[in-house]
Amino acid sequence: MLRGPRLNYFFRLFLDLLLMGGCAWLAAQVVGHSLSQSLLLLSFIIWYLTARAVHFYTSITLFTFSQEMTIFLQVLFTHMLLLFFGVALFTDQVVMLRPFLLYYQLFMLVGIPVSKYAYRVIAAYVRNQYKYIRKILVVGSAELSASLYRSGMLINNLRYTLVGIIGERPGNGLAANYLGGITELETTLSNNEVDEVFLALPSFQSEQINFVIDCCEKMRVQVNVINDFSRIGSGTLGTTTYAGFPVVGLRYFPLDDAENRFFKRSFDLLFSFLFLVLIYSWLAPIMALLIKLNSRGPVFFKQDRWGLNNKKIVCYKFRTMQYEVAGGKSEFRQAVKNDQRVTSLGRFLRKTSLDELPQFINVLKGDMSVVGPRPHPIPLSQESKDIVQNYMMRHLVKPGITGWAQVNGSRGQVLSSAEMRSRVAFDLWYIENWSFWLDCQIILQTMVNLLKGDERAY
Repeated sequence: MLRGPRLNYFFRLFLDLLLMGGCAWLAAQVVGHSLSQSLLLLSFIIWYLTARAVHFYTSITLFTFSQEMTIFLQVLFTHMLLLFFGVALFTDQVVMLRPFLLYYQLFMLVGIPVSKYAYRVIAAYVRNQYKYIRKILVVGSAELSASLYRSGMLINNLRYTLVGIIGERPGNGLAANYLGGITELETTLSNNEVDEVFLALPSFQSEQINFVIDCCEKMRVQVNVINDFSRIGSGTLGTTTYAGFPVVGLRYFPLDDAENRFFKRSFDLLFSFLFLVLIYSWLAPIMALLIKLNSRGPVFFKQDRWGLNNKKIVCYKFRTMQYEVAGGKSEFRQAVKNDQRVTSLGRFLRKTSLDELPQFINVLKGDMSVVGPRPHPIPLSQESKDIVQNYMMRHLVKPGITGWAQVNGSRGQVLSSAEMRSRVAFDLWYIENWSFWLDCQIILQTMVNLLKGDERAY
């Protein structure tokens, strides 16, 4: 009998296949062809195998919507290529079927995200009604627990609730969730309702790992093992050869590769060019007129910030403050909630992040990237670099219009050094784990956050 996750898996797969059938029928109606059952079956098989390869139907509690959509785009693109290849391999009707296949993929591109968002809304309602939320306990070192947190596993509105952390006491935002040492695990499991344990211990602590597994099996609690994060440096290990000798570098990041930098820069150029031509070209004059009508002063606000390798860049924004203050001879002060310096229009621009749009010009110039650590004003950077460990490592990559810290709620005014450390930790996690699909996920999550609104945007 199918229960729980397996039933959820097959139900979501069935819904997608049903929707794909509808998209295929609709595409056939548009191009005036009859729907081929063999072609549809081939499409279903390709979709299933591709989705299975990337774990697309893993429980949605493990993904935010933006993460799910990022994986969906990978599946859809692979499905499209393999389907075209399959048609070319088994038939000689590629040219005739091409319009149908393109419409089919287009309808899937629109239909499946809508259905999955609706599914999440309904699933969230059902979970809230019946209190079906998975309660998890994290067991591990402070460093690994923090890495797990920064990865987004415990945040971003996932349908997990954190019971607490067992192991070393975290020295970060998770400190309030600390429940004690590993020796207290059995007592903790007895006194708390726990559905799953996430084990994040380094592999060399085999004795503690066996103890945790034994306790969980005794209490019949599911154990999920998190891969060991390296405790040697914060970056990924990189190997090379010098004069025949293998050498291991402790500070290797994905964007150290010239190919990765080339692909990221190519995406930045394409994305920013399309945005500037299709949206900014008509939106900027409207913004300029509104800013001029709302308060006197220039349309743009320009501020020196640190970019790649601490090189000074001029960051562009739409002006949101009174010109006497924003124009620039007063000392630097962060914007605060209900800041009297902000104009009435400026509050709207900041709330919707429309004031950041001119930074796509910075991207086109090469000063910034679409995704990366947000550039801080130079006085804030100078203040933080001596009190926040690894702060200057943020500048190993180009700053971005949006970033991993921002989509995880770390944006706006920095109230303390602890908040800055948290933001830097998110930025470093992004640098260490960069990928094209991570950039896509951040862009999607940024769009979702803009629609939902952000109370830290002021």
